[in-house]
Amino acid sequence: MKLKVFSEIYMDISHIYIRMKDHRKDEKTMIFEKKKIVPNFDPWEAYMDIAEHGKLTLSNIEFTTTHLCNMRCEHCAVGYTLQPKDPDGLPIELLLQRLDEIPYLRTLSITGGEPILSRKSVDQYVIPLLKYAHNRGVKTQLNSNLTLDLDRYEPIIPYLDVLHISHNWGTEDDFINGGFANMERKPTRDQRIKLLAKIIENSRSLAESGVFISAETMLNKRTLPHLEHIHKQVVHEMKCKRLEIHPMYPSDFASSLETLTLDEIRTCIHHLLDIRDQDTWMLFGTLPFYACSQNEEDLHLLKRLAHEKNVTVRNDPDGRSRLNANIFTGEVIVADFGDTPPLGNIKDDRFVDLFDKWLHTELATSLNCHCPQVQCLGPNVLVKNSYYPEVNFRNRQSLL
Repeated sequence: MKLKVFSEIYMDISHIYIRMKDHRKDEKTMIFEKKKIVPNFDPWEAYMDIAEHGKLTLSNIEFTTTHLCNMRCEHCAVGYTLQPKDPDGLPIELLLQRLDEIPYLRTLSITGGEPILSRKSVDQYVIPLLKYAHNRGVKTQLNSNLTLDLDRYEPIIPYLDVLHISHNWGTEDDFINGGFANMERKPTRDQRIKLLAKIIENSRSLAESGVFISAETMLNKRTLPHLEHIHKQVVHEMKCKRLEIHPMYPSDFASSLETLTLDEIRTCIHHLLDIRDQDTWMLFGTLPFYACSQNEEDLHLLKRLAHEKNVTVRNDPDGRSRLNANIFTGEVIVADFGDTPPLGNIKDDRFVDLFDKWLHTELATSLNCHCPQVQCLGPNVLVKNSYYPEVNFRNRQSLL
């Protein structure tokens, strides 16, 4: 089936302006430019808030809209939350009210589970949230495994800026085994092979219809031998606009998975930079390398990343500019995965108040450092716990 193309709505519109009411208390009228997402404009980059507001600012909200998923990946950090049936969600009016209370909202993300799996959830939560953000001039992203029929994605396309997928499969067996590792009653081998083919076909069809697809590949023991194949598949077969590279950090449900050493990660990145398609945007996130490192190999890698064509390194938004809210319980946490307790509940609390509460916690204070020379916000809690548990980054300075 071929996707119906919403070309007039979804096409890149870098010169269209939307006049709308500002959501600040003074109710002034603002004009928002719909900018094209490109390497020098990544609205999920947390440093934008430092540049615009001079401090860490809540500009990004992520909603967990389902606990349903038709896969059970071995690397899934939220696997413990997955269920066969979703409970009733909070009123959509409450969710929109809480978004209204955020004056500097720039991006909104939808995650799960698989957010497209339930038509009821799509109709009652996913579309209203994406539509609200789109009408407000806020950039939107939805995380999906892309295994469903193409017509399931049609209703969200007019309101979506980025369709984010994970692609960590170097071989069919990697997908067959790793993608369903934690499922008790697995589909047959042939059914799983067909799902992998569907992911590739769906990505290509959606991309050719104008959808911005960003594929994330995690650096871990399973992907390490297959990075070149995965990269070529994502770029040439799946036609993804962007490839994201994130080292894998153990957390929650996936806490037993083995991380790569710093030397292995460094070697992986140099290899990817050597073999990549330079016309495709490659984004590196949650890298465990910093300009304040006294390791010359770290500094050499950072210099190379800074000078490569179509390569960006993103400061992690979790805890810097983003909070996650669960639409069923109302609980708000720093990320959709992680080992920190809830900050509060949107039934009673405003997002902005909970973000301020987070910034004043001992954990946030220990993490949030700022180096304007290289526009770095330091490590997040997963990176610090994995590689730098004894290091105080607030006492270090850039050596670049």
